[in-house]
Amino acid sequence: MTLNPDMGALDDLATFARIEVESRDVEPWADLLRHLYMEDGALSLEAALWLVALYNTYDSLGSACSVFARWPSPHELLTAADFPDSAQYECTQERRNLRGGLVLTRHASYGALVMGGDGTQAYWLGQGIPQPDVTTDCCDTGGAEAAWEPMTRHLRRVWGVGRQAAFEWAEFLAKVVGMRLTAPHAQLWESEGPRRSLQRLYGNPDPDRAWLDEAALECRAWLLSQGIDLSWEDFETIICDFNVMRDGRYYPGRHLAALREEIDGVAESALRAALEHAWEQVVPPEWQCIDPGIDKAKLPVYRDSGLIRSSA
Repeated sequence: MTLNPDMGALDDLATFARIEVESRDVEPWADLLRHLYMEDGALSLEAALWLVALYNTYDSLGSACSVFARWPSPHELLTAADFPDSAQYECTQERRNLRGGLVLTRHASYGALVMGGDGTQAYWLGQGIPQPDVTTDCCDTGGAEAAWEPMTRHLRRVWGVGRQAAFEWAEFLAKVVGMRLTAPHAQLWESEGPRRSLQRLYGNPDPDRAWLDEAALECRAWLLSQGIDLSWEDFETIICDFNVMRDGRYYPGRHLAALREEIDGVAESALRAALEHAWEQVVPPEWQCIDPGIDKAKLPVYRDSGLIRSSA
């Protein structure tokens, strides 16, 4: 099996990955929610699971927090007379399949599955792990890698949840509430962005699944040799974002800038105050001053100059 590594690009990938990890720009939404639940105790388990589900639905923390504030549980949302209002909140580009009111179908599907068990999200989510111990909460059950694929299949029972949404939902369940889930691979043969990144890094315009697996293992090992130890979940994110940066549509700090804008859009409340505190605790001080919103002038910098930004 032939791999033709572009060593210049791989060196830049290592630089980029190191900045992303150190700045907490990889998946800061999960880091923030984890802090609210694990460190600050600002959320119960059910509240944390609901916020995770809502964030996965809208792909916007602002929308998720707005829905959470009005309807603090799936049951309260589905039984509310103003349930249709939940369609008025933005679904970002990543969840464009739920626009036009289709988000209501997803909410109804998830709520029906949850209420079809004992009424808690912890119980229903726990059913996605092989042989769950339903006498405890969902965070205490299953084996991490063995549970990943059954859990992502389980999550795809919710209407509108495809491969990417299920992968990200499982990732957040692990990162935010500590559910024992770890991706055994990056599912690259089903992806687009990460797959294209590997094709470009290792020179294969038409790879098969075996080649993608080999390239992923090689690339992850290369990053580890440079002192960057990534889970498969973070590896998938980083190689995808690196490829987007090569095309002039990403820069280190883009996720943090988007998150900062979303926090600023949350109405003044106890939840907003908790988010602000979590931001201060999670984001490194040198990145906390980042301007809210994606800076379009920074997007093409690497593509046009080869410079990888390393500050806010």
